[in-house]
Amino acid sequence: MCGIAGILDLQERPISSVALQKMVDVQAHRGPDGEGIWIDGRVGLGHRRLSIIDLSQAGHQPMPSHDGRFLLTFNGEIYNYVELKKELPIQEWRGSSDSEVLLAAYEEWGAECLRKLNGIFAFAIWDKEKRELFCARDHVGVKPFHYAVHDGVLYLASEIKALLAAGVPATPNERIIYEYLTYGVYDHSEESFFEGVKQIPPGHTLMVRDGRICVAPFWRLAERIWDTSSWSDARTEETFRELLEDSVRIQLRSDVPIGLHVSGGIDSSILARVVDRSHDGKARWRIFSFAYAGSPYDEEPYVRELAETFGWDVSIAHLAPRDVPRLMESATWHQEQPCSGVPSLALQMLVESYRDSDIKVTLEGQGGDEMAAGYEYYMGAFWLDMKREHGEEDANREFESFARVRGFRDEESKTTFLRNAIDAYGRPGGSADGTRFARPQVLNPDFVKRAHRKPCTFETPFESALANMQYRDIFHTKLPRILRSCDRASMAYGRELRVPLLDYRLLEFSLGLPSRQKIRNGEQRFFVRNAYRQLLPTHIVKVPKRAVVNPQREWFQQELRPHIRDVLSSPSFGSRPFFAQKEVLAEYERYCQTLPQNSFHIWQWLNLEFWCRAFID
Repeated sequence: MCGIAGILDLQERPISSVALQKMVDVQAHRGPDGEGIWIDGRVGLGHRRLSIIDLSQAGHQPMPSHDGRFLLTFNGEIYNYVELKKELPIQEWRGSSDSEVLLAAYEEWGAECLRKLNGIFAFAIWDKEKRELFCARDHVGVKPFHYAVHDGVLYLASEIKALLAAGVPATPNERIIYEYLTYGVYDHSEESFFEGVKQIPPGHTLMVRDGRICVAPFWRLAERIWDTSSWSDARTEETFRELLEDSVRIQLRSDVPIGLHVSGGIDSSILARVVDRSHDGKARWRIFSFAYAGSPYDEEPYVRELAETFGWDVSIAHLAPRDVPRLMESATWHQEQPCSGVPSLALQMLVESYRDSDIKVTLEGQGGDEMAAGYEYYMGAFWLDMKREHGEEDANREFESFARVRGFRDEESKTTFLRNAIDAYGRPGGSADGTRFARPQVLNPDFVKRAHRKPCTFETPFESALANMQYRDIFHTKLPRILRSCDRASMAYGRELRVPLLDYRLLEFSLGLPSRQKIRNGEQRFFVRNAYRQLLPTHIVKVPKRAVVNPQREWFQQELRPHIRDVLSSPSFGSRPFFAQKEVLAEYERYCQTLPQNSFHIWQWLNLEFWCRAFID
């Protein structure tokens, strides 16, 4: 993992070395092990290095190809570089880095090399001969890639703050802010909260040729899914185990120590089991987790049980209400755009807690719920699939099984849940994170009139409603914001985070599975649980998804009330064009006086204010 930067003048003017150096310097946290700059007239590439594979100077970037024609700046990991190296004709390698293999692969196959890469990556390659720039971002968008055109110059970087350091204006994108405050969606498109600053979408390339910028896909998940309609349970489960174990195998490649981020969920348990099996149970791994001080939503007992199961060392960082104001400022600076709540702060505190250790890489179980349909609100889409495929009676029978597993106490609660879950399928921000609890009624009418947009619509490439909902969460709602949070929190301290469950092969396999492989007899993520039913304790395999896992709602109402009141009543908050401050304060007082369902809207207001203070003021 590293930080990349680049400048290309589209009007053939010499670029500023000072601007490129600023872009590299402001991303120093991403690459504490070295830096490099290369400039040739109208183009320049910069790099901050975090050494993971090949710690020698042979991995220095920007990296020239063997014949000197191509220059590479690269952030990420090519996990299958060992296998690719065997396919390439180079006889003598300068070193053993995956960066050199990536560059050689592009030299040999051009853009077609992307079809061979398994990894998380964002890179730019300059072709001296053709005077062309080629950029790409990994299949799911684990690694960031931002760009902007200002005064005829293209700027690109891992982080937005690098673009701003080079002179791109920090202007609020009111249309995106409106969608965030009204519909609760964010990280859902190529646009950002900064006007004119975009991201290369996951699975896409950006090519600059003859001064023209072209963005195009190299991977379309909907066109790559497997046909598993005739598969037995046994074949499905065996294939899942093989894919996951191979994903973990290649993601354990590293020249520095590796640890694991874990929680009390099934993803962490499965990941730990696979990692343990990869070394025949003989390796002693270190695991890291966070907990909320004095909170009933504490997964620490589950984490410690997991550590004891394998005999591993465990470190747990505890987030308390007093930590929130400090971390809010720090996380806002690193996240660069509004993020997903107190868990984002806890994750940053966790990485901060081991920043001085020798652990530079961690594996984490993100993506399991999106990959295998683990969120409760997927039940509405599943019911629609069952009704379409088998009739309403079968659909209701499946839902009754789910209701028993989840412990619904009466018919009214079951009916309400199912109605809301079905409604979530058609709602742009419908998800488990509370985005439907936005409060657009507190917005400034002038801002609404100026920035109004219709609700977002997302593509539905599948016949299956459940697969469509997973697809939406993977590319437009839940996963993009989670991956940004993970990248920024880990790279804030020069640490790499890998996500084996998001290997693109697992997504191509799992989204193509019939709905009843994903949910059956009330069990969500059925094929995942069944695949590891004999390898994990029964109570871990059977534990359902826990809906509320953090104390944000209570802290915002109690311990953090004075701090929040100060922020929302501040002159700076009142000066923002987005809100009617009196309405915001009145709504917050109502929140504090009742039993709130959700605190998402309070977080929105706080997070946006801190973002304005960090980047706009």
